[in-house]
Amino acid sequence: MKKAEGRRQKAEGRRQKAEGRGKKEKLLMDSQREDKKRSRDGWVS
Repeated sequence: MKKAEGRRQKAEGRRQKAEGRGKKEKLLMDSQREDKKRSRDGWVS
């Protein structure tokens, strides 16, 4: 019982970590896109 529970939590944690990594990469891409837009407009701070 305990072993199966631990395995399930591990799998859940791995999945959440993978999702988090995907979100981080998307945020990074979005911020880079914003920077490009700003520098094209000529008011990058």
